[in-house]
Amino acid sequence: MASRSLIASLSSTPPLSTEQFYSGSPAPAGSIGVCLSGGGSRALTAGMGGLQALSYLTFNGNSMLGQVKALSTVSGGSWVGVPYEFLQGSSPADSAFLGSFNPNIGSQTLAQLGILSSSSAAAPVTNTFFAPVLLALQAVVLYQLGVPENMLWQTIIGLNILQPVGLLNASSTLLPMDMFSNDSETLAADVTGPNPSLGSETAYLVASGGSRTPRPFLVCNMAMLINETGTNVKSFAPVQATPFITGIMGAPTGTDNNGLTPGGGGVTSFAFNSILEAVSASSVSVSQTRQWSLTDIAGTSSSFFAGILQNQIAQWEQNPTQFFATMAYYLWEIYEWIKSHLFGAAEAAAKEFVASLIAASPTAALTFNFPNPQDLIPQYNYWPVADPTVVSNPQTTGFADGGSLENTGVNALLAYSDINALISFVNSNQPLMIGTYGVSDGNGGYIANTYIVVDDAIPPLFGYQPYGNGNINECNKGYVLYAGATCVDSLAAGYANNQVFASEDFPALLQGLWAAANTGGSNVGPAIFTQTLNVLPNAWFGIGNRAPVTMVWCYLNYLQPFVDQFANNIDVANFISSDVSLNNFPNYATINTNLSATQVNLMSSLAAWAVVAAEQANQTFTNLFNSFGPGANAHLQAAVASESLAV
Repeated sequence: MASRSLIASLSSTPPLSTEQFYSGSPAPAGSIGVCLSGGGSRALTAGMGGLQALSYLTFNGNSMLGQVKALSTVSGGSWVGVPYEFLQGSSPADSAFLGSFNPNIGSQTLAQLGILSSSSAAAPVTNTFFAPVLLALQAVVLYQLGVPENMLWQTIIGLNILQPVGLLNASSTLLPMDMFSNDSETLAADVTGPNPSLGSETAYLVASGGSRTPRPFLVCNMAMLINETGTNVKSFAPVQATPFITGIMGAPTGTDNNGLTPGGGGVTSFAFNSILEAVSASSVSVSQTRQWSLTDIAGTSSSFFAGILQNQIAQWEQNPTQFFATMAYYLWEIYEWIKSHLFGAAEAAAKEFVASLIAASPTAALTFNFPNPQDLIPQYNYWPVADPTVVSNPQTTGFADGGSLENTGVNALLAYSDINALISFVNSNQPLMIGTYGVSDGNGGYIANTYIVVDDAIPPLFGYQPYGNGNINECNKGYVLYAGATCVDSLAAGYANNQVFASEDFPALLQGLWAAANTGGSNVGPAIFTQTLNVLPNAWFGIGNRAPVTMVWCYLNYLQPFVDQFANNIDVANFISSDVSLNNFPNYATINTNLSATQVNLMSSLAAWAVVAAEQANQTFTNLFNSFGPGANAHLQAAVASESLAV
């Protein structure tokens, strides 16, 4: 593909607001954001349930989901959030894609729970094709078709997650040839107007009109590898992709692979992954072979799973005979995947390649050419808005899963001053449980009633390292602050820049989640807890002085009253009991990329049921929308903002 010179706009930050980007159509009203955490197929499924519940609940006669101002997605949460944002006219209906909340799910038989519509957001992960070994086989096939190593994972996500709902326009070499924007006015003003040559390119616009629920402002989160000055250490800088701009909104330390300090804002999203040619005030000229696409953002946001491919392909490199045997074992599955996901010359070439492997002599394994596992890391051209310097011989920089840095998606939305409340769906593989240690009191002991283990992504938001079990390879026990620590556990180092809330508020969160879930018995209530928190400035994420935020934490957890609905349905009850023992339902391991339809239906329903139960018991979400929903809170938000600025 030939490179062409294009014109794009820069947007410097901070401060940020969602409102600043809208011109033709207005920004969504209110000031409530929703965050879908990472966690692979588990996060997709539970996130689908959370959105399902918000669609079911109403405020002032309309769906709560349609009154959400912003949506932040990470990794597996992006597998549901990104396509939901951009569903096209020919895509599934919203209710088919998310599913509908069923208050009488206890009447469903095991056979009924084993059926999932092909239009469902979770349908791709229930297919055998999405099992880890099949994903690795897909990568090998795609590599033989000419897909670059650093685009293999993104292409897999494009083909498996986006293509089924009509959100992939790929070239004959399977690279994405589409872009995205907010609406036709934004597209014309920011993309095709300055660049008439892009007028014929496929552009996916935010879903709107007809039966579609109004869409929020989307932030899809990923991370960029940065070099820490004077060391060999690699850190992560937060990257946001929105329908308007993509970039690093804050001011992290370190440098990209061109020696420049990253950050300072974003460029019109189509022009990300470009080479800078010239700068003129707030406009730039860039060269680009293809536009930044939905495949790029959904794939890069979830590129933790490229590591699974790396490990599997490395094993096959060490033992090529095992690869040939694996391909033979999954011959039918890989042929079916080729027929259902590839097209034209690519389909024919893939079938020919697989057939040649089956017919090959045993010695062929000795010379087989695998993709280099280390090159599976996404690589893109990056240049910083804060220092848009034209460099000779520009080098690409590595990108990573958004969860490698901040897996809740909370920090991304705190950078927007007009978001004053967040519903945070923490769809974790870590169930709430009692631990051996608690929150350090700084004197060798632990704060009372804090011996509670939560997901690793939460404590760093309050300045604490993730929970340490005191294992021999750990230097900490319980929750220890980063500040002043004599030791930082290696796995915690990547989260060290994430603090946005005061440390003294962390014990209350632990206690609140535990009480919500366990007062009156074990796992008898939804692990949903509301607290209002002051927000600390965080230059890494572009968060300045701003108003406090009201957080509704929705923690994925086993819920006994939900399971009790199936007490008279022995087949379903036995299935759940077995799934708890074998797979830790609903907190499935992140590497379990392939789920059954029954698991999807039960977990999404549990996640939705928890939200609805919290609303019915305490009006948790009605109270939130009363304070921060559309039209209900202009005076309150102004007062809160004024108070925050005064502080």
